[in-house]
Amino acid sequence: MWLNYKSTFLIIVLMWLKCVKPWSYNPLCLVQECCNDDYIINDIKGLYSTIKSKIYGQHLVEVAIDAISSHIHFKPPKPLTLSFHGWAGSGKNYVSSFIVDHLYKRGFKSNYIHNFIGRIHFPEDSHAKQYKDNLYSWLKGNLTSCSRQLFIFDEVHLMPPSVLNAVKPLIDYRTNVDKIDYTQAIFIFLSNTGATLVNERYNELWSKGIQREDMKLSHFDSLISKGAFNEEGGFHFSDTIRANLIDHYIPFLPMQVNHVIDCIKDQFRERGVASPQQTHIDEILEYIEWAPADTKLYSKTGCKRISSLVAVAVAKHYRHTQKREL
Repeated sequence: MWLNYKSTFLIIVLMWLKCVKPWSYNPLCLVQECCNDDYIINDIKGLYSTIKSKIYGQHLVEVAIDAISSHIHFKPPKPLTLSFHGWAGSGKNYVSSFIVDHLYKRGFKSNYIHNFIGRIHFPEDSHAKQYKDNLYSWLKGNLTSCSRQLFIFDEVHLMPPSVLNAVKPLIDYRTNVDKIDYTQAIFIFLSNTGATLVNERYNELWSKGIQREDMKLSHFDSLISKGAFNEEGGFHFSDTIRANLIDHYIPFLPMQVNHVIDCIKDQFRERGVASPQQTHIDEILEYIEWAPADTKLYSKTGCKRISSLVAVAVAKHYRHTQKREL
């Protein structure tokens, strides 16, 4: 009799869950990640807010967020492909991390986030064909289990040429490949290629009196695609560029002194120092190299070293005022 009551109770619970939660069709989703809205949260509003408050001097990044929003809310004809270009420290990885955190409940711990790093995952030019074949099979296998996945390829400039040709069949304008729908996937490529060209164009526009906030994506788009295609690295003579399959090339502009100061203040706040002294900010600025030599308009390393420099400054100047964590 107890077994009948127990079975009946279980059936009632599952039927109730079926009415209120889509994951109830698979009770395992109560305890493990599933490919649904409970775990793929797509918090676009929060993403816009974070980009506004945490990213300094990179107004063109909003184009990427607009593209992600459109890709999620409207039926896309192909996977979304974004390519971020700029010097080290300009915010490419920073923005990528915010995208991950706001699209997936578990962030980088999600099974649907995949981060490839050029010098780690594709270190040898002589193994390029093997990398390419393995990558295609791996991507296809993962997208079979869940179509709403995000793939980040970091340090594309350090990857062997031709490896990224593996993604071309998957990011093309097709409703499916081998009966698999790839259109909901997102691919983000991070690279230093084209960064020098971006900086040169920035200098050119600046010298003409065009303010940073008035610079448009159209000022940089073709410049970046040509640079990425012709420079050594993962996009060198790439089929993905040749076939115009990168949806948006996002330039990360060089960081001027006011943006670097914003980064410094932000890192102080992260460590509990809301109002750092100007002398301590200036102390950190002394470590920054500026370019070009004649104008010293922007930082050579963006905000790359700021975190470690601020950590030392806080330990040196504020350690007696900080509350110890128990």
